[in-house]
Amino acid sequence: MFEMSNRNKRRDLIPNVKGFPKWLLYALLSLFWWGIFGFLGKIGSDRISAAQMQIFLTIGALPLVLGCIIRLDFKIATHKLGVTYAILMGVFAALGLLAFFAAMKSLVGPVTSLYPALTVALALIVLKEKVGKAQILGLILAIASIVILSL
Repeated sequence: MFEMSNRNKRRDLIPNVKGFPKWLLYALLSLFWWGIFGFLGKIGSDRISAAQMQIFLTIGALPLVLGCIIRLDFKIATHKLGVTYAILMGVFAALGLLAFFAAMKSLVGPVTSLYPALTVALALIVLKEKVGKAQILGLILAIASIVILSL
């Protein structure tokens, strides 16, 4: 089995950019890639089934998985709880993607893009995290946007 102490050997994907927080750069990159992902999901799901979209999406992800394994020097973490959460995350992501691809026949991109609102709500309820007035307003506006888009 592969073993790794992630705390000691962690490598960032992107080098420091002076005056620009790394988390913001990662967030903007994910926004960009997920925007393209949603667009390609829309045009792809018009041509093949949701199950086929899931299969080919997984095949497309394999080179990135292999790249990550190589970048980690083939040393994979074995913390049971962390691995369990990661695998469960993959299962729920795949289930969400199947539903996403099946729903792409209509205007669902903006609605499904509101999943961070559920993440924040779960963090509030389960993890008892604190949020400010701006975050609460953001959640209310996100829910209102779903209602408006469904009209």
